[in-house]
Amino acid sequence: MRTVRRTEASCFCLLLCRFRCLYAGQFQCKLTNLVFDMEGEGEVLYKIVSWDTRLLDGLGQMQPAGPLYDIDCTQGSVSYLHLPHCEILHEKNPVEQSVAHFAGDNIEIMPPVRVTDTHVVISIQSLSLFGLLKSMIFDASPISAQVLLFHKEMPGRKKLHIHLLPVNVPVEEVGKRHKGSIYFETSSTCQLTPGRYYKLSCDPYVSQPKAGRFDYDYGPNYHPTFVVFLHADYLTVSLMDEDGTEVWEPHDIFLTGKKSGKTSCSTEAALLRVDTGAEFIDKQREKLIRRVSSVMEIADCLKSKNMISDEDYSNVQARETSQEKMRIIYTVIQSGGRAVKAEFYELLKEKQPFLVDDLESGSSKM
Repeated sequence: MRTVRRTEASCFCLLLCRFRCLYAGQFQCKLTNLVFDMEGEGEVLYKIVSWDTRLLDGLGQMQPAGPLYDIDCTQGSVSYLHLPHCEILHEKNPVEQSVAHFAGDNIEIMPPVRVTDTHVVISIQSLSLFGLLKSMIFDASPISAQVLLFHKEMPGRKKLHIHLLPVNVPVEEVGKRHKGSIYFETSSTCQLTPGRYYKLSCDPYVSQPKAGRFDYDYGPNYHPTFVVFLHADYLTVSLMDEDGTEVWEPHDIFLTGKKSGKTSCSTEAALLRVDTGAEFIDKQREKLIRRVSSVMEIADCLKSKNMISDEDYSNVQARETSQEKMRIIYTVIQSGGRAVKAEFYELLKEKQPFLVDDLESGSSKM
């Protein structure tokens, strides 16, 4: 399988893909995961366009199950088209998928030639608009999904948009809705069930909303499922279902202000800083509980950074001794993961520099 060339068109902010092959073969697009079987030389132009669900009136309980593609090849050399799907196929989940072919005012429902674990394959006679369909009447079963993160710098804080989407939605299509934001590339795949609600864990921050519904979403707006406002450059996020089961394992997110790709020097430095800080907080727990003074000043700073809730802050405030106050703070930062521990370490270095230096030098016998 060969990989197509990609080009971008600036007109109307649409992503226009083009490739030209000089011989017969099978070609796959990196961007959309579309696969073309070519009988010979030809140039293919294709792009994703918005679904007009009114076109599906009269087709019964059918809904889009993938992006809608506008495809053209003047030479007519495309023989088979492979459209990426997001279904998890097994004996207990016999999903029936078809392809809608729009040509002018006519709609043709095409049965697949075959269905693989990743694609629905159809035979091509003429080109125009193609999109996957599936019945809206089905038992709720998980599909292959993805968690996409886009962050934007704002005065004094950062804004993180988190999308829960089917896996056959191209990242670049969602990115077009986030001008001025940076896509954070991470291991995004998971399995989610349409119609169910999911909760984002991002302690000590709170997402808006606290729980979000996952559905088939093929644009054009791609509204984020969750929004998180934060002050630190890093946090740890994970995703849980309605029953509290973790469906997307914890990920350390480092917002370095640069596009993801190869690990940058700033990202490597952030990783090292987090490891150092988290290790110090874990190793020095008992000594810090005994020796940190001005605990409420520390709690005030944590609250200003949204790293401690109002309830936890009140609990700290209500305790009589500094040791009791510190134990509550430790409980909070333990739930926040390595990134929060590292932020706590930086705060201690600022507010209690002599104590941190003493503990790091190993001179303390207490």
